[in-house]
Amino acid sequence: MVSRWQRSKRDGDGGGRLILWVDGAIRPGVTGLGVVVRDQRGRVVTWRSKALSQAMTCNEAEYEALLFGLETVQGMRPAQVEVRTDSQVVANQMLGLFAVRNSSLRRLHARARAIVAALGRVEFVHVPRLRNRLADALANEAADGEEGEINDQ
Repeated sequence: MVSRWQRSKRDGDGGGRLILWVDGAIRPGVTGLGVVVRDQRGRVVTWRSKALSQAMTCNEAEYEALLFGLETVQGMRPAQVEVRTDSQVVANQMLGLFAVRNSSLRRLHARARAIVAALGRVEFVHVPRLRNRLADALANEAADGEEGEINDQ
């Protein structure tokens, strides 16, 4: 079966650009990750959530969500990715505007930079939390024990 993403690229309707929404949520001892991938028309291509059985800071959770999202779109081979996150720290560190001083964030940042380099054209946009509701809801559900994946296939 051909997904909407694959059809739009093949049919030449300007496909190739994806918008990646990411968010992380923390609970005592567990972290939830939420990822939403939309095509350039705003249609949801896939959404995913995952729980990690470890405690971490909010910024670490946001980076883990970013990595989860980048790995998700990497297999789709997009021409361009726009990452939208409500984490000002992650967005500005990935843009090079903020220094990455924390050692655990440095490791996560380096992993994210490596995937970004492999993807090529990647932009980062900080969005208000209210505009990131679906990724936020997925991350919170995963942190509460409900994780999953829905694909347009």
